[in-house]
Amino acid sequence: METLAMRIVFDQKGKAKKDPKKKAMIHIEVRDTVTNQKTYIPTNVKILFEHHTKDGTIISSKHPNGAILRKNVQSVFNKIEAFVLSDKCKKFEDIQNWGKADDELTTNVVDFIRADLVRRDVSYTTLEYNNSFIKRLEEFGKIKTFKDLSYTNIEDFDLHLKKTIKSQPTLYKRHSLFKGYIEKARRRGLIKINPYDEFIFKKGKSDDPIYLIEAEVKQIMDYEPKGVPKERLQRVKDLFLFQCFTGLSYKDTQFFSKEQIVTINGEEQIHGTREKTGVPYVIYLLPQAKEILDKYDYKLPVISNQKYNDYLKLLIGYTEIDKDVTTHTGRHTFGTYLINKGVSIEAIPKIMGHTNMKQSLLYARMLGVTAINEMKKLLDADEIQDEDEES
Repeated sequence: METLAMRIVFDQKGKAKKDPKKKAMIHIEVRDTVTNQKTYIPTNVKILFEHHTKDGTIISSKHPNGAILRKNVQSVFNKIEAFVLSDKCKKFEDIQNWGKADDELTTNVVDFIRADLVRRDVSYTTLEYNNSFIKRLEEFGKIKTFKDLSYTNIEDFDLHLKKTIKSQPTLYKRHSLFKGYIEKARRRGLIKINPYDEFIFKKGKSDDPIYLIEAEVKQIMDYEPKGVPKERLQRVKDLFLFQCFTGLSYKDTQFFSKEQIVTINGEEQIHGTREKTGVPYVIYLLPQAKEILDKYDYKLPVISNQKYNDYLKLLIGYTEIDKDVTTHTGRHTFGTYLINKGVSIEAIPKIMGHTNMKQSLLYARMLGVTAINEMKKLLDADEIQDEDEES
């Protein structure tokens, strides 16, 4: 329709402007320039008011994943624009129904997945996870339309995933995600048989999460970055230590704000909601964490996940800690720290924002194994001492 005009809008109802802690959706506004009728199509991208700009970029460069989100918004805009200019859009009602009927009939697998994400208005974390999967699917290149979905191609896709995924549980989750989308397409009549009905993939057993003991945390605290990457290493060191003493995930540190500090009975606490699950958490602000917040005036360093992991590996290498440390190790370190200090397993999910006690029980089991190993060392030491006395 030639009478339709489009633009990208943020915080349509003004909720994020009123409450800086709330995220708001970015929509594509489509307006009929003759009747002035409007419809708003969600892009499935939500951001805080502070990460919004009034220019054409919409998302500020201060956002840790701004480039990815801008690409997602533009992708939705381009698809809607293509529909508006096509012969399929003959009246305003057609654009109002965009994403409800037309996208369900698409034969492109990636487009089908993206349209489904928009329809379901999923969380940012779910969107990010799905975008990662889509990237792997596009890299594979053999599955573009539903006609390409065969047992052979699924088997080859499995081999492609294994090039970068070494964990069987992670591989299982990728296949489960894809199987679910194909099953949804089958129910809509886009494909007759789901090739996953014949392809067997095992769930596998997750490896125990990696955590640092107190002595290793102290090694990091004592290390003073040097050389060219000194400033970057210092920021990574501070951010990682903040995780170790709060249990906040990487994503939660990137959205942390001073408003989350609440003083109750003269004691400072961190109150928030996890970005990944939406589960609330309450954390006592330990002196080590407060010292880092004071250093940065309560504005933690904003670092992309990739750069954070890259410099973290460099930092751990300098401290000579022989563990495969990632951004999530800090969170696991805090969990095991709580267990070591006698915090009850029942309290840990409320402190760390776990959806259940499964992770807390895992920490306890891991420390049980560690305790037994440490006891064995004592016994071995006693045996060596007895041998020395006998000789």
